Amino acid sequence: MVCANGMFRYTDGVDKLLMFLGTFGSIGDGLRFPLMMFILSDVINAYGNLNDTISTRSVNKARTKIMLYFHLDTYALRLLYVAIGVGLSAFIEGLCWARTAERQTSRMRLEYLKSVLRQEVGFFDTQANDSSITYQVISTISSDSSTIQVTIGEKIPDCLACMSSFFFCLIFAFVLSWRLSLAALPFTVLFLAPGLGFGTLMMNVGMRMIKSYAVAGGIAEQAISSIRIVYSYVGERRTLDRFGHALQKTMELGIKQGFAKGLMMGSMGIVYLSWSFQAWFGAILVSEKGERGGHIIVSGFNVLMAGL
Repeated sequence: MVCANGMFRYTDGVDKLLMFLGTFGSIGDGLRFPLMMFILSDVINAYGNLNDTISTRSVNKARTKIMLYFHLDTYALRLLYVAIGVGLSAFIEGLCWARTAERQTSRMRLEYLKSVLRQEVGFFDTQANDSSITYQVISTISSDSSTIQVTIGEKIPDCLACMSSFFFCLIFAFVLSWRLSLAALPFTVLFLAPGLGFGTLMMNVGMRMIKSYAVAGGIAEQAISSIRIVYSYVGERRTLDRFGHALQKTMELGIKQGFAKGLMMGSMGIVYLSWSFQAWFGAILVSEKGERGGHIIVSGFNVLMAGL
C-alpha cells in the first residue's frame, strides 16, 4: 500500500491505520446509492402488491391502510439505518483521510525545509529563477504540499468511493435481476468509452494550453522586468503583437477543448438508448419470466449508475 519512493513515503503507523479506516469509510460512502436503490426495489414491489390487493377487492379499506402503514414503517426504518451507516462511514472517511493528509504534508514541509537549509550558501546563488532561491522556498513548499494534501485528503477517497459505488451497483443489479443486468451490461462500456476517450483528449489539450500560457507569460514577464528598455526602444506594439500571437494558439486549443467537452457531454445521450432497451427487455422479463417490476427498475438504475 505504501511505496518507499511514492506519495506515501512519509507515513508512519498511525497514518497507515488512518488510511486503512478511511478506506473502509470510502467503501461505505460508496454504498450509499446501491443500498438506497436496493431498498427502493422492495418499496416499489410493496406498492404494486397493495394495488393488486385493492383492485381485487379482497380486503376492506381499513385493512389496506394498516398494511400500507406497516410497509412504510418497515422501509422507512431500513432507510434510516442506511442513512446512519452511510453517515458514519462518510464521517470516518473525511476525518481519517483529512487527518493523515495533514500529518503527511507537515512532514513533507519539514523535510523539504531541512533539505534546503542543509545546502551551502553557494547553492542559492547558482539556482534558476524558478527553483529554490531564498525568497521562493516558502511558496514552493506551500504550493507543492498543498497539491499533495488535496490529492490525499480529497481525490483518493473520492476515487475509492466511486469505485465502491461502481462495483456494488453492478453486484446489486445482478442480485436483483441477473438477466436484465447481463443484457444491459454492454451499455456500461458505451458510457465509459466516450468519457475515457474525450477525457484523455481534454487532458492532452489542457497540458498544451498550460505550455502555451507559459510562453505568453514569459513574454509578459520579460517585458515587465525590462519595461524601461521596452519603452526606450518603443517596443510596446511589438511586445503586444508577440503576446497576442502566443495567446492565439491558446485560444485555438481552448476551442478544441470545448469541442471535446461538448462531444463528451453529448455522448451521455446513450442513456436514453439504454433506458429504451431496458424498458423493452424488462417488460418481457416481467410478463414471461415472472420477475418483479421493482427489481427490474432498480436493476436498470444500478447498471446506468455504474456506467456513469
